[in-house]
Amino acid sequence: MSDMASTTEASERLITVEEFDRMWERGNIKPDDRVELIEGRIVRREPMNAPHASIVARTMARLVHGLGDHVTIWTQLPFVASEHSKPFPDFALVKNRDDYYAGGLPVPHDVVAVVEVSDTRLRFDRGEKLRLYARVGIREYWIVNVKKKETELYRDQHELGYAARTVATKGENVAFTAFPDVLFSVDELVG
Repeated sequence: MSDMASTTEASERLITVEEFDRMWERGNIKPDDRVELIEGRIVRREPMNAPHASIVARTMARLVHGLGDHVTIWTQLPFVASEHSKPFPDFALVKNRDDYYAGGLPVPHDVVAVVEVSDTRLRFDRGEKLRLYARVGIREYWIVNVKKKETELYRDQHELGYAARTVATKGENVAFTAFPDVLFSVDELVG
């Protein structure tokens, strides 16, 4: 009985960012594993098929072209969201710093917005990831939907989520709240 209790307790214990980083350093997690830490759990990141990879490349080119002077485009790199979360979003628009965050990864107050390109994990990106980003104070969150070729914009962040959700389809333009004059065509993002 005591073995069962300790196993249950161990399986419910949340992993910290510090423990996650030690797992990387020790080689318990390999770079090819494509995982991230979400709310204390190690979660596999979405696999990259050709349509997904193409949209990531397109979006990166557009973001760099449109916003490269205003923010650093943090592409598929981690930021420390909380003690128990270290996500690797497809894109985080982070405040420019001369050291490009060599002194420490970005934290929520450094992040202007997050963009996820989503294909097979749309439910996760609309659920757990959305709640995490909102809870830690990410003011704007976009999901580029690979299958529907549209962009979901989540704004007006609060503790439990986002009060405003807009879906932009082909033929429409979108802009980040922080940069309203920099327009992105949904067509250019999704191909």
